[in-house]
This record gives sequence, structure tokens and C-alpha cells, in this order.
Amino acid sequence: MKTMLVTILSALLFMSAPMVASAHGALSEIATIIMHLNHYPTTDDKKVLAEIAADPQSTAGDKIIAEALMRMQHQVKGADADALQKLAGNDATPAAEKELATIMLGIAHHPSSADVAQLKAIAE
Repeated sequence: MKTMLVTILSALLFMSAPMVASAHGALSEIATIIMHLNHYPTTDDKKVLAEIAADPQSTAGDKIIAEALMRMQHQVKGADADALQKLAGNDATPAAEKELATIMLGIAHHPSSADVAQLKAIAE
């Protein structure tokens, strides 16, 4: 019985590891895109963001951020800004997602140097 329990727990841990890596990978990719943002994401950036938004392993926050960034033109507006504000204000939102949402809400054309420093930390 003990061996069976250890085997099941090991299998669950192994299965959940890619989800953790994927979630961090999505945040890292989003942070890198925002770091190099100049008015709006490039066509290649939008492809990456679309993949993140469509990935079933991405969190709801990852998807909100990716979709808002895909539509961004100089700054986040309208429903995307509202969604990011809700995400940033939600106590259940992970810290990195809150940081990305807050940074995006403050962007006018490109991130500030202080934002870039935060983004570098998230991207690592």
C-alpha cells in the first residue's frame, strides 16, 4: 500500500512539473515581449502571445495578459484595461501576474526603465 501511494504521488508530481514550467515560461515570454515593446507587439510577438492564450496549461491571468498585449496599440485601453485592473487588484492573483498587469496599465508607447528592471526579474 505504501509503495502504491508513493508511486501515485510521484506520478502526480511528474505530471504537474510541466505545468509549472509552462506557466513560468509563459510569464517569461510575456515579460520579454513587454521589455522590447515599442508602441505595439510585432507580428512574431503576436504569434507567441496567441499560442500562450490558446495553451490549456496557461493560467487565466496569463491569457488575460497575453490577449491584452496582442491588442495593445501604444497603451492598453477599454475592456483590456478593465481586465488587467481586476487581475492586478485580485488578492488571489500570483505576484508576477500582478506585476505584469500593473506594468502594462502604466505603459505609454514603451515600458519605463524601472519597468524593464522588473520585467528582467520576471523573465529570469
